[in-house]
Amino acid sequence: MNKKISVIIPVYNTKKELTKCLESIANQTYRHLEIICVDDGSNDGSGKIADAFAGKDDRFKVIHQQNKGESGARNTGLKAATGDIIAFCDCDDWIEPDMYEALMHEISTYNLDMAAAGWFKESGEGEEIIRNAQPISDEVFGREQLLNYIYMRDCYRGMAYIWNKLYKKEILKDSDNSVLLFDEKLLLGGDVVFLAKAALNIKRAKYMERPFYHYVQREASGCHTKNVTRIRDWLKAYEIVIELFEEKKVDNNTIGYVKRFLAYHSSNAAEIAIHQEKAEAKREFQHFMKLYEKEYVELNSQYPERIERYYRLLKA
Repeated sequence: MNKKISVIIPVYNTKKELTKCLESIANQTYRHLEIICVDDGSNDGSGKIADAFAGKDDRFKVIHQQNKGESGARNTGLKAATGDIIAFCDCDDWIEPDMYEALMHEISTYNLDMAAAGWFKESGEGEEIIRNAQPISDEVFGREQLLNYIYMRDCYRGMAYIWNKLYKKEILKDSDNSVLLFDEKLLLGGDVVFLAKAALNIKRAKYMERPFYHYVQREASGCHTKNVTRIRDWLKAYEIVIELFEEKKVDNNTIGYVKRFLAYHSSNAAEIAIHQEKAEAKREFQHFMKLYEKEYVELNSQYPERIERYYRLLKA
């Protein structure tokens, strides 16, 4: 029998987009699916849409819970999952009809721990295929190369997220061999820590350049937040990753790129705090900028305009 994929979908107030999302998963050419919709306290009727799908397709499992946030919803899905393979899909996104079939073929053929694919960005400006500045190997690669692909963002844009991938459930384990879960204490960035921990467990991975996943970029999404409390948690997530990688003796070059990314997010956070005239938050974010100034400048040497902006915000 084909291995079962458990697709975990945190559902929260996306009534307009949810039907397209769920239809794209229900219509996958790979049929052996368990589709877990976790209604995280929606109040716009999204939960009823998920229930309607479950009423006509017994592969759907709907769990209604009080709002716990995206990480809490994903954890509920992980605890309920009975599949051999885990997939994540956001409730306002959708996927190509043969995404799971194509990735499962790669997993089965090459005995992979994880298979990843390219993706589209959907925005008000239309559809864009996200392309890597440098090619990702089409051969099987290991942990160190995977980490480089995830964190060297200028070179590789295709590997940075949890949702364009399939994972063997057996590798989603924490350090104590329990099920790897998202950090619910972080208001933002739980997926950053989860992907880092999962990547450390991966010995065999492969990438398909063809895009399958449609990521809808919304101004209301977490990554576009102007809430400084949520932004603090995003920075904390990268601090956790740095500490984890240092503990696991990950290559210093990879850690440098994580620090550079934390510095970049800190500069964006400082810019928001300056605009909002929040002096304490500005000083806090500038502290992170100073802490990782060396890595940011060294790894952006070919981008003088970035360095100029960085120092301008640091002195503001």
